[in-house]
Order: sequence, then structure tokens, then C-alpha cells
Amino acid sequence: MFSSQRENRSNRNQIYRYLYHQEKVSQQRIAQDLGLSMPTVTQNLNALREMELIRDDSTFESTGGRKARGFRIDPEARLALGLDITANHISLVAIDMKGHILASNRIRHRFTDNLFYYATLGKLVDRFIADSRLPVEKILGLGICLTAIVASDGKTILSARRLGAPKDLYDKLVPHLSLPFRLFNDGNSGGFAEWWDMEPEGTLVYLSLSNGVGGAMVSGRSLYTGDHYKACEFGHVTLVPDGRPCYCGQKGCLNAYCSAHLLSDMADGSMAAFFTHVSRGEEPYTSAFHEYLKYLAIAVNNLRMQYDCDIILGGYVGSYMAPYLEEFREMVQDRNPLREDGSFIHTCRHRYETAGIGSGLHFINDFIDQI
Repeated sequence: MFSSQRENRSNRNQIYRYLYHQEKVSQQRIAQDLGLSMPTVTQNLNALREMELIRDDSTFESTGGRKARGFRIDPEARLALGLDITANHISLVAIDMKGHILASNRIRHRFTDNLFYYATLGKLVDRFIADSRLPVEKILGLGICLTAIVASDGKTILSARRLGAPKDLYDKLVPHLSLPFRLFNDGNSGGFAEWWDMEPEGTLVYLSLSNGVGGAMVSGRSLYTGDHYKACEFGHVTLVPDGRPCYCGQKGCLNAYCSAHLLSDMADGSMAAFFTHVSRGEEPYTSAFHEYLKYLAIAVNNLRMQYDCDIILGGYVGSYMAPYLEEFREMVQDRNPLREDGSFIHTCRHRYETAGIGSGLHFINDFIDQI
């Protein structure tokens, strides 16, 4: 009996995952592509429909016989929220099952370890849900991402030196948040969001080029976090021995050469304004950007030599890199001893709120696993 239940659940999950990556598909095509019998497919489609996870779509055009019905997932069957906490901002996003943003809000609010800040977070989340008219019963949870090293339990902060968050942040938030929530590293969250639409067994390195440089490695369906959850702290890899000082206390870290604020600070804190100046060929912006790319090319080539996989440029800077991608690929190619053509370098799919999207997607992923 239990074996039969496990088989039914396995088939149901397989069918749902297949539908997830299709725009619209017929029952016959599902059976054919998955190698399942029509009765098995029918039974599981009915179950998924009863769970309100899929819906019938318009019928396909007839090829002479009875028209075949199409099926697709209901992307708003469940929702998740992502909350990105930085030193100076709070960003909230609501996403559907596909990771598409349904609503977002970003406010300037400096992080402080006190009751007022935590109460403000709770009120902000409640107001966001109400103002966006989100059905609470469909919300799976709230992913909270921050610049911190977070243990696998999603509760324990091992280090948050840059942000200054306390190690018991989770416990301090519990009285103020009504939704189930977990804590995530912002770099890991960004990498997870970028991986989400890739092939399930794909591997990538995500390099987050924000005010703090970080990143993630995703392989198969898993984030690699290392033995002590400190993997992919790319910002603190030594780029120039005894070079520029880093906020961590060391010298020559990648963070000191590729932090986003090195560029945005030249344009009154606006990354958009900085790249407008660059697009016009104006100095000193163009020279500063070229120097930035020089150091970034060293870092990306090092990552390629270490991991031998695609590399995604994300974060504040990565969001503006598309017009300069070919030039940058050539810079990396010139440093690559294997003379690879640089096609392994890509710009991010998500230009905005990537970490928030990724933290919410963890709840979507867990839900799909249980279907």
C-alpha cells in the first residue's frame, strides 16, 4: 500500500514538474514524453486539478479527430514573499510559482538592531500583503536574505560583519512576523534565482557585484555552501596581494576592487547615472569603468579556472553589463590560458530584486518537492 502511494506521488510530482516547464501540453503528449500510461496520467491530472495546482487550457487545434485538451500549471496557485535587508534599504517582493514578481516595494531604512526596526519590518510585511491584495492563504512563506553567513537551519547567523545583524536575529523577528520565514545569504539567493530557469542539472557560478561582492555556486538542484556554510565568499578572495584595504580588515580583497559603490559613488550614488555617463563616453567615468573591468576580468578568469562552468554577472553592476558583455568577454579571453572564447560569461536574467526573488523561490521549491 505504502509503495503504491509513493509511486502515485512520484508520478504526480513528475507530471507537475513536466507541466511546470511547458507553456501548454496535451494529456497524450505527457504520457508519450514521460513514458506513462494514459490512465496513470489521467488519474494524476485529476489529482493535481483537485489540488487546484493546474488548470485546463483551451483545446489544441484538431488534426481530424477529437480535439485534445491542453493543461498548464496555475502560476498563482501558491505565492511566496522575499525580503532583502541591506544596510540602508528594505526590499519586498511577492512572486508566483514561476518566480515572476507580482508586487514589489523598496524603502530606504537603515538597519539597526533594535525593537523599533524589527517592529517596522513586521508592519511593512503586513501592509505590503494588504496593499498588494495578496491572498494570505496562498502564501507559502517569507524568505529573508541578508549579507550574512547563515547556517542550513535558516535560523542561525554565523557571521554578519558588514550588516551588523545579531546572531539571534531570527528569534528577534519571531514576535513581529506572522508568516513562516527563513534566513538566507543574499549571494546564495541571487544564484538560486538565476539558476531557477536553467536546465535542472545545470551548473553555474553567480558573481554578485553589489556594494558587497558575493556569490553562489549551484550544481544539479543544490546550492554548494561548503562544510561551514562559508563557500563562495568571492568578495574576500585576494585579488591584489597587500592591495587596497577591505572592510574585513584584510588588504587586496576582490571586494575592494569590484564593489558597486566604487562606480555609483562617482554619480551621487546612482548606478543608472554612472552608466549613462559611460554610454556617452564621458570621463572620468569611462576610465573608472575600464579599470573596474580589468580587475573583474582577473576574478572571472580565476573562477573559470577553478569551477569550469558558466559564470553569471549579477548584482547592481551585472544588471548594466549587457552592452559591454562582448568587450568584457574579450578581456577575459586574453587572460585565459586555454583561449576559451568567453561565451561562458553571461549577464543576469533578473535585473532587479534578484536576492529577494531567490529567497522566496526556496519556499516554492520546497512546495513543489512535496506535490
